[in-house]
Amino acid sequence: MYRIVLVITTFLFSVSGISQENISITYVGNMGVHIVHKNSSVLIDGLHTKYGDDYLFPTKDLVHKINTVLKPDAILFTHHHGDHFSAQLSENYLKSNKKAVLFGADQITKNFSNYKERVYTISTKDYTKQTISIDNFNITGVKINHVGKRHTSVQNVGYIINFDDVKILHVGDTNWLEEIDLFDHLQLINESIDIAILPYWMLLHKNTTELLKKHISPKHIVATHISPKIKPQELVELKRKYPNTYFLTTLEENIQL
Repeated sequence: MYRIVLVITTFLFSVSGISQENISITYVGNMGVHIVHKNSSVLIDGLHTKYGDDYLFPTKDLVHKINTVLKPDAILFTHHHGDHFSAQLSENYLKSNKKAVLFGADQITKNFSNYKERVYTISTKDYTKQTISIDNFNITGVKINHVGKRHTSVQNVGYIINFDDVKILHVGDTNWLEEIDLFDHLQLINESIDIAILPYWMLLHKNTTELLKKHISPKHIVATHISPKIKPQELVELKRKYPNTYFLTTLEENIQL
């Protein structure tokens, strides 16, 4: 009997350990994150250059580390703005990592005609989810409108990365956009999202808590796109209001979930 209890206890401890450190997320600037699960990894919005003082970008040393050490299996881009995407850095990555693949909307993928067999274009004609299997995990892309009336022509893509039924959502530059019922169209509440990576301004809505519960209901929230020039008190207030949210502000800051 003692041996049975010991085996069960050991098993539960192991499962607990896996659940606590199953996913590693490393910040690489603006909305850029490197996500690792076991021997697989993806980089989302992680290859871009200086865009302005309001945006944090990966240094040359960090880009070199991405190319030679981190070496994600897939590089994903939500949209073509310079604080999320660099065509040159992305092509350099594909050249140096021959098995890596790239995801994006047409405004991204049209830059890589020489790599067609390694490039996946996510359609933004409607809100249909598109899933592609990559080795040991799945990537689902879907249109998620870019925030701001002046950016209606921007093809913004959200991603759901599925590692062994652990699902990570990255929405790019969007907002709740209740005027077009965006999240009603997306039906993300049915996706069992574990980790939601959101631009921090989605937390500024007066009904954020209700909207999160209604439309996404993630177990963990990671806030990005935080300006280096944000007022310290504003950040302190956000952390106070959302004590269980991770706020990424420092390059190579790491979260274990």
